[in-house]
Amino acid sequence: MQFDKTSQKFGKDYISIQKLYTGELYEEYKVKNSSSNIFVLKLFNKKGLPPKKIIKEIQIGIHLNKKEEELSHVIKYISSGSELSSKRTYIVYELLEKKSLLDYLVLAPYFEERFAMIVFWKLINIIQHLHKIGIGGMSISLDKIWIDDNYNLKLSGIDSAQFIKDPKSFKSSLLENDFSQLSDLVLQLISGKSLLTIPQVQLLKYIEKEKYELIWKSIEMQSDQKFSEEIKELINFLLSLKFNKQKKGKLQEFLNDQAWCQEINSKENEDYFKETLKRLEENEKTACNYHFH
Repeated sequence: MQFDKTSQKFGKDYISIQKLYTGELYEEYKVKNSSSNIFVLKLFNKKGLPPKKIIKEIQIGIHLNKKEEELSHVIKYISSGSELSSKRTYIVYELLEKKSLLDYLVLAPYFEERFAMIVFWKLINIIQHLHKIGIGGMSISLDKIWIDDNYNLKLSGIDSAQFIKDPKSFKSSLLENDFSQLSDLVLQLISGKSLLTIPQVQLLKYIEKEKYELIWKSIEMQSDQKFSEEIKELINFLLSLKFNKQKKGKLQEFLNDQAWCQEINSKENEDYFKETLKRLEENEKTACNYHFH
């Protein structure tokens, strides 16, 4: 098997095909092994993450692989090792050929509320599964949520999480934060805007004093959109999880009271979710072909 002369070798098994990302902490490469299987390799910089954090990421990957039958919605850990020349540590993950939700949002540039609610529901189920097997305290964002060939959601970036052998010993605040951060994610999906566009000191005051109408006034002015009371109520509740003690641990109770939650898990919605993404893919192909000609 012939490899490009500029290819980089990692350990005994992997040859780089393409560099995908360069950052302060690590680089990412598309690589293939001797069987021509394609993966993503994450190569850590020497002055990047502390060794303990790299080891933790490897431990989490191995732990998740043991739970594979119930965790098909996490990007799979393949192996780890050290680069021959620089001795830098690398971790290999499965490669998803499709896009992240952030990539789809760029094409959109925002989604219908129905789509955002479906994504939220899928993520809630994934997060609850992770909590049950001792994974919590994750950093969840649109660029870390990928779409596989069957249009299932798959999470990357689980390396920032905490792994605890006894899930019951998790701090409730840690688990609440996994859900609370979905507030900005849902908002980005429906508006293309982030809560980060509001000055943070001002935003925290709005949340602490439950003046959510002022948050929505700002977002609606920026996006030139109006949003339903259902989606506002959902995002408001998620924001309140951090600051309102009365709301802590009440997410499931809140969802049980929402009429849209009773209908969200249906074949019709699943088909709608897939067709929305397929339509964006087709639009992108059409635009590329037009530009090419």
